[in-house]
Amino acid sequence: MRNAEAPHLQQMAALLIAGVILYVPANVLPVITMTIAGDVQPLTVMGGVQELYDSGLAPLAAIVFVASILVPFFKLACLSWLLLMHGSPTWRRERSVMRRILHKIGSWSMIDVFLGSILVAVGQLGILAGVQAEPGAFFFAAVLVCSLFATDIYKTRLIWVGKEEARG
Repeated sequence: MRNAEAPHLQQMAALLIAGVILYVPANVLPVITMTIAGDVQPLTVMGGVQELYDSGLAPLAAIVFVASILVPFFKLACLSWLLLMHGSPTWRRERSVMRRILHKIGSWSMIDVFLGSILVAVGQLGILAGVQAEPGAFFFAAVLVCSLFATDIYKTRLIWVGKEEARG
């Protein structure tokens, strides 16, 4: 590892580790509490998916499951792979493509947090219904921010560093 790339890799590793640690409370703690006609329901991300499915909204439940559970996990797994494979001459082209895909996905990953904040803002219907953000939403947003920054820190050129040494 060259001195110039060491800080980038250390920052990426720190953000990745933080993201992995935060992924657990993001999926275990409630992200919102819905109150409808006095019935209070704290919902985790998976609980929200189950609620949508039970309400007959299976396609929407599938979208939320993919966007809120699978995509963050996929991003953390791919970033881990990029970091573990750093410096290796194998699969450089695939890693470069993966990094570009992660960068493209990253620009859309905060849509969940944005939609949650809109739901909380417009879901206040007095005594009839209400929506309140819970600590899980903070952890979920923190996972997304960590993966966004880790992807941005890991530049594509870091994949191709050392190509000359690998040939020798």
